[in-house]
Amino acid sequence: MTTENDFIRRIARRFPLRPPVEVGIGDDGAVLSCGRVMGRDQTQFAADRMVVVTDMLLDGVHFELEKISPSLAGRKAVAVNLSDLAAMACFPTAAFVSIAVPKTMRMPSGEFLDELYSGIEALTNQFNFTLAGGDTNSWNGPFAINVCLTGSPMGERPILRSGAKPGDSLFVTGPLGGSLKSGRHLTFEPRLDLARWLVELTPPNAMMDLSDGLSVDLPRMMEASNTGAILRSESIPIHDDVPESLSRPDRTQAALADGEDFELLISVNENDSNNLTRMAREAGISLYKVGKVAQQQIILIQDDSGLVHKLPGQGWIHQWK
Repeated sequence: MTTENDFIRRIARRFPLRPPVEVGIGDDGAVLSCGRVMGRDQTQFAADRMVVVTDMLLDGVHFELEKISPSLAGRKAVAVNLSDLAAMACFPTAAFVSIAVPKTMRMPSGEFLDELYSGIEALTNQFNFTLAGGDTNSWNGPFAINVCLTGSPMGERPILRSGAKPGDSLFVTGPLGGSLKSGRHLTFEPRLDLARWLVELTPPNAMMDLSDGLSVDLPRMMEASNTGAILRSESIPIHDDVPESLSRPDRTQAALADGEDFELLISVNENDSNNLTRMAREAGISLYKVGKVAQQQIILIQDDSGLVHKLPGQGWIHQWK
């Protein structure tokens, strides 16, 4: 059995970096060196780097068109890419959308496409970027949509996964768990505004978005940074979407492993963490300190009784035979 992480590592070894690519496979997006690119408004920095992110979503895996509207499917397809840009502290600049429409579509294709692209349009208007291209096909399989977004750094550079340092404080930007069952994975707000606030206040050492669950995504950041981490179970924020009827350990496990939260995981210098917490509280911004970055390359969690265990890597991981 090959996991998604194993596959990504093998592909990264086969395709080394070549100019203009500065950051390639393994982060939330790729970073390309280019000529100076003007921002979308006067408050954005001009940048000499372009960030490219992409995600493919499938009916029956990432959403179910029998249960939701095409507009929600289109919205989610773009929103997950906006979340990747937020994790790299980048503004969106252009979208490229490619779709494969089933030949056996239940509703008229014109009606379906109008609804699908209305969900996409809502986010292009909200975050002030445009649909610049793509491709459309039909086939005998389920509906598939791939979105590629380009972005421009909010600050001097994109924020990567690989910058976490021993002693850093680890934060998440919202409660976790229950997103799939509640439908929140279809309607979440990409944390672009929060990322901009962070960059203007104190740029994080590392960031990534939480798509597959904290227990899966945190090790990815630590691996990229050649560090480890220790979480505190009692500090992990649990979303109200996780049933109160569950035991505390089960609710914590849901927050760690359910996935599809699309909050940000942030690594910040310890000297800045208290000030960041205070400024977030004054600004009405949700930030939760969940642990610290460690020197030893292992991921641990301290339970409510104070005992420390290795963090199980339970969450969403694609696997192939």
